[in-house]
Amino acid sequence: MDIPRVQRDVKQFPTRSQYKGTWDLLGMSGYGVYKFPNDVVYEGEFDDGMFHGQGELKYPSGERLRGTWKKGQLTNRKLIFADGLEYSETDWMYCRMPDRRFTIEYDNGLQPAGQSYLTAEQPSRTIPTGYYDTGDGFYDPLTKVVYKFDDLTAILRSPSVREQKWIIENCRTSPDIPLGPRKDLYEEWVEPQVLLPEPSAPASTCKATETLGSYYVNGTDQEITNDRSGLFLRNWRISSGILWDH
Repeated sequence: MDIPRVQRDVKQFPTRSQYKGTWDLLGMSGYGVYKFPNDVVYEGEFDDGMFHGQGELKYPSGERLRGTWKKGQLTNRKLIFADGLEYSETDWMYCRMPDRRFTIEYDNGLQPAGQSYLTAEQPSRTIPTGYYDTGDGFYDPLTKVVYKFDDLTAILRSPSVREQKWIIENCRTSPDIPLGPRKDLYEEWVEPQVLLPEPSAPASTCKATETLGSYYVNGTDQEITNDRSGLFLRNWRISSGILWDH
């Protein structure tokens, strides 16, 4: 049974969110625009008061997340950056080991030492002392919230404990703190195994010989060999004094 839908004016919620679109008896249903307190906007389909169907989240920084929702759960997604670059979860070439370049460094090339691009957006923002640049605002580790770039009294959002840890470990801060080596950004190196030749035996015990030929002596095959002391006949037993070439 289809429930009839009606169009209403903008609805303001106690959470400071607002919605403009169609409704039915169960709530937001059909097509509409939902704006969150942090200015993120969802535009798309609704059902039973939830995101349901095709829609797009638009962020103040310009990024867009297109996707398919089912009863409020995102089932398919595509992230598009502010400059139009589409993010690929399977074949992504930017900021991946061992290449740490991001988009602007691919477009404009690497800059000389001391003039490197600190961020993709130019010019890079000046970070207030003690804050971290999260890309969408400034994070204060004392209050544990993210503020707007242009108003440090306006709370943008409250990141999770996991994200707070990530921000402190990865985001730019002021004053600059040397990060040191980042093992997670480089390949694993293995100590080389050098195989050295075995040392030669002392000259007094050297037994290396070279066979030069064989001869027939008194009915016995013999070898003529060469070592460092010269030629000699191995096991040469003289009986008749006759040496036959074998």
